[in-house]
Amino acid sequence: SQVENIKSYLNTLGISGEYVYPTSVQTVEQLIESAVSKQYTTIVAIGDDNLINEVATMLVGRKEAMGAIPVDASPELSHLIGTSDWKEACNILRFRKINEIRLGRTSTGNCFITGISLDIKAPVDITVEFKDCIVQSRAKNFNIYNFSSNIQKIGEDFLDITFDSISYSDSFSKKISSLFKVASKEEYLSKSFFRARSLRIFTKSQIPILRHNTTIAKTPQYIESTDEKLRLINAKKINNFWS
Repeated sequence: SQVENIKSYLNTLGISGEYVYPTSVQTVEQLIESAVSKQYTTIVAIGDDNLINEVATMLVGRKEAMGAIPVDASPELSHLIGTSDWKEACNILRFRKINEIRLGRTSTGNCFITGISLDIKAPVDITVEFKDCIVQSRAKNFNIYNFSSNIQKIGEDFLDITFDSISYSDSFSKKISSLFKVASKEEYLSKSFFRARSLRIFTKSQIPILRHNTTIAKTPQYIESTDEKLRLINAKKINNFWS
């Protein structure tokens, strides 16, 4: 299996340790607490975005370093780690370059390294409360990024918020049908971008908040940049900016 291949390659690099797997009996949280109690200095997550983010949620603010070997991970997360190839990810662990980064976090306690989004099926009315202003929009999509390859961060504790808003303009057809003018609505799409350390999202009905296709919370929701940092092993120096 791929995991066995990864284990074998790590051994050739001189990297060894205990391998455990989350189950219904042993959750990620329990496995991390067990590893910490055994005084392991590095904990490596092998898997997709959700597993890597679950481990990151448990390790943020701790002294232990986190490594990540992406398997079926998103391009954004792979870019942050420095590769989408598991062999290259193993080599990154070998050189142990640690960056301390803040994460995004929901009020439910779930953290995200890269980004989250609202599971919007059709345009919906959203109210977003920032520290200094309130924004209302009929949104077609809504995304919150901690790291994105398309957005340069201005500071390590800022989240980047993007969404497309829909507005309508009434226009009348020039043709007359049955002695009446037929009304039609023309749709306009505008893009919005905000930066904030925290925000609150309100919707008329609950909307799931997704982290790589998995629901981690629902609106209404408070989302913030963590004060604590994650000690992440990756291939590049992040500083306060995306690089």
